Amino acid sequence: MRKFFIILIAVFMVCNSYGFSKDEVKDLTLKEAIFHTVKNNIDIQIEMTNAENARFSKIISDTIFIPNFSINMGTSETNRPSSGVLSGADISKNENYNLDLKLEQKFALGGTFAVELKNSRSKSNSIFSTINPVLSSELNFSITQPLLKGFGTFATKKDILISMNDHISSKHQLKSTMIDLIYNVEDYYWNLVYTIRSMDATTKSLEKAKKLLKQNELRVKVGIAAPIDILEAKAEVASYESQIIQAEQNVQIAENNLKKILNLTLVKSRINPVDDPDTIKIPVDFNGFLLEALNNRPDIKRAKLDMENNKLRVRYARNQLLPDLQLTASYYTTGQGGDQLIYGPGSIFEAREVIGVVKKDIWNTINDSISNIYKNFSVGLTLKVPLSLKKEKAELMKSKLNLKSSFLSFKKVENDIYSEVMEVVKELETNLKLVDSNKIALKLEEQKLKAEEKKLSVGLSTNYQVLNYQRDYATAQSNNLKSIVDYKMTIAKINKILARTFQVYSISFSDIGNAE
Repeated sequence: MRKFFIILIAVFMVCNSYGFSKDEVKDLTLKEAIFHTVKNNIDIQIEMTNAENARFSKIISDTIFIPNFSINMGTSETNRPSSGVLSGADISKNENYNLDLKLEQKFALGGTFAVELKNSRSKSNSIFSTINPVLSSELNFSITQPLLKGFGTFATKKDILISMNDHISSKHQLKSTMIDLIYNVEDYYWNLVYTIRSMDATTKSLEKAKKLLKQNELRVKVGIAAPIDILEAKAEVASYESQIIQAEQNVQIAENNLKKILNLTLVKSRINPVDDPDTIKIPVDFNGFLLEALNNRPDIKRAKLDMENNKLRVRYARNQLLPDLQLTASYYTTGQGGDQLIYGPGSIFEAREVIGVVKKDIWNTINDSISNIYKNFSVGLTLKVPLSLKKEKAELMKSKLNLKSSFLSFKKVENDIYSEVMEVVKELETNLKLVDSNKIALKLEEQKLKAEEKKLSVGLSTNYQVLNYQRDYATAQSNNLKSIVDYKMTIAKINKILARTFQVYSISFSDIGNAE
């Protein structure tokens, strides 16, 4: 028996198992964060349970072709007062026993085939009985086959086909949930990276401001600068210290968001994201992206399956408008045995002496049935025509409306995918340009700051100018880091929109992989 669906996450070939302790700072890669989240996320477990439930529904639908074996046993006794001289006794008494065995099988065309062996034993107290007790056996082969309504493999397997599609759809839903979850992990991870790096950049700017403050204090002390320069430098230091306090809060919020999705809210250890956001360029092909998304997205596959199920329901509803014409046919053979009584001479209206008995047991009786000695058959047609098809027509209209709704939903998913691909392509191109321009801007601002600091050291610049260049450099650092993280998240969005996530992170999920 297959194990519970939760253990069907086969291999996450991205990293080793990752554990957290309450008393240490843990270095965490993005792949480790994804692994840990998918392994422990409650939403994933809920979707896996739903997929497992759909699998059992499919198994239930398949059971219609399992043969049914039945045994019917019974006994009865009747006692009636005599109604005439031919009753054979003052009180007519009959004892009956039966044992019936039946094997029944439904087949693909919608009919039912049955094999039944009926056995009975009857005993009477009538003096006219020539065989007492009487043993009877009958071997019956019968077929019941619908010829119009309910005829064919489709009508028989409709529920099986729908449950199979529902099972596959549940896998796609699970895959979609995992892709969304992984994208959220990437978002929280890179946001934490951005807040930490921003705080580091602010800390370095604070160090520069403090360094400038010390220089200004020395220059004022030796009389080559005005006291106002000290006030400006102190104000700049205070500003950066305020920014660091805000940055620390931003880091804490970002870390808590990541811990929440990792299901580690109660863990006190700090998380250190060690991955650096890169700017690896990927080829941009709108038509290729669109085709890949339309072929791979779980949501469009689910929409197709929903539309397919509704097509099946419309087809079945049309079949239910046909008259119910049933063909029944049977072939059976019989056998009889028991104790055949041989009476002595005398009148049939008085008790006679039994002078002999010819016995034939139940096995001989069954053998007669199997030997096909007494051949019998019957064939018939039964036609049922309802006086009104109001219900069936309503079911057909309902299924057609559901089909139309599922088709519109499918087109909406297609349109959404088209819009998402178009937007992400534009976003990718824009963010890549921003990465290049902000990288150049950062380099230029760094050169300008160094040059201005040198000019200040020889008295060719002012404190005000240096402070402005320091602010510009800090802004350029923030913009550069932000553009790199935004570009990284755009790549993650592409992976999500194109359903590349499993491939990118080498995640193997066996059942989902088979849901094509």
